[in-house]
Amino acid sequence: MKLTDYLKDLNAGKKFKPTGNLGYVYAPNCIRRCLRLSQEEKLVLFEIYSLYNEEKGYAFPTQQTLAMYVRVSSSSISKALKRLEEKEFITSYGAKGKKKRYIPNFALHENPYLVLSETFHFATKVINKHIPEELCGAWGNKLLALVNVKKEHEFTEKDMYGSFIKSFDKNTTSSELITFITQYISNTYHIDLDINWKDETKKSKGEKPLAAPSDIGGFRRNNYKKNNPKLSESEEEQLRNWMIEQGVEEEDL
Repeated sequence: MKLTDYLKDLNAGKKFKPTGNLGYVYAPNCIRRCLRLSQEEKLVLFEIYSLYNEEKGYAFPTQQTLAMYVRVSSSSISKALKRLEEKEFITSYGAKGKKKRYIPNFALHENPYLVLSETFHFATKVINKHIPEELCGAWGNKLLALVNVKKEHEFTEKDMYGSFIKSFDKNTTSSELITFITQYISNTYHIDLDINWKDETKKSKGEKPLAAPSDIGGFRRNNYKKNNPKLSESEEEQLRNWMIEQGVEEEDL
């Protein structure tokens, strides 16, 4: 039996007598793996998707219902809903003490958290094909440190990833983050990553990239500047200061 067929049977309640949880909810990988979205927030969001009424245009569960489904306290649900609204994954309306209505955001393809998370995952997947084998997972841990900062450091000068969220521009920020990640890995491990990001972006969209000369290797230096434009002087200084703070680079004496 195929896994998909078995899961369909579960959705239909064929394996249970009785059952109180028929059906399913779409859980896109881009949301499941979204950086800076907590597991609690994701579960609450998926419950809102599950309870969404297409005719009315909203979901209207009580916080107690969500707490029972997610298995956390009502106060935790309240905080998660507030964060989801702040991060623009949902909007809500309803007077205090009344049953609230929750409306999912239908423009998540422009949401800073989701767009930058997908950009980060895309960049790491591509870099993984070009990074020296001897570095193994070390470089990935360095990159995750950019994202997984302490709560008290979020959106401060110690949070470089957060600065991209705060200054998000749907037309430019993704390419700026890719440039930053490339520069960061290059500076940290003293390597030049010869990556044609335009071609890699086309590949990710199913488009056919331009054919590359056969003698181009993964670590050729001659095309590095063309494919990975340097950061501005101020951005270079900001990156260097951050790396010094993190102990990645030593301060000049």
